[in-house]
Amino acid sequence: MKDQPKVFLHYKLSEDHLNVTCSANARPAPAISWKVAGSGMDNSTEIITHPNGTTSVISVLHIKDPKNQVGKEVICQVLHLGTVKDFSQPVNKGFWFSVPLLLSIVSLVILLILISILLYWKRHRTQDREP
Repeated sequence: MKDQPKVFLHYKLSEDHLNVTCSANARPAPAISWKVAGSGMDNSTEIITHPNGTTSVISVLHIKDPKNQVGKEVICQVLHLGTVKDFSQPVNKGFWFSVPLLLSIVSLVILLILISILLYWKRHRTQDREP
C-alpha cells in the first residue's frame, strides 16, 4: 500500500488580501488544484525535491478581495497516484483591523482630551482672578 501524501492547509487573512497555502508531500510528486468560488485570484506553486525521494508541492492561492470569501470554504484538491482528495478550510472573519478607523478614533480621543484640558484651565484661571 502506498503512503498517502501529507497535506497542510492554512490561510493568512488581512484587510486587503487573503493567502491560502496548501502543501502536499509524497512520492511520486502530488498535484495541487483549487476549488474556490469567485474571481480576482491567482496562485503560485513551488516544487521541492527532497533527498529521500519525496517531493513537496506548495501552492499559495492569492485572493485580492477577501471579504467575499469570509464564511465560505476554500478547497485544496490533491491528486496523488490517480486519487483526488479534497481538503477544505473555512475562512473566518476574525477581527478586521482598519487603520483609517483606528486613526480617526485616536484623533477624536486626543481632541476630546485637549478640549477638556482647555476648559479646565480656563475655569481655574477665571476663579483665580475673582477676589
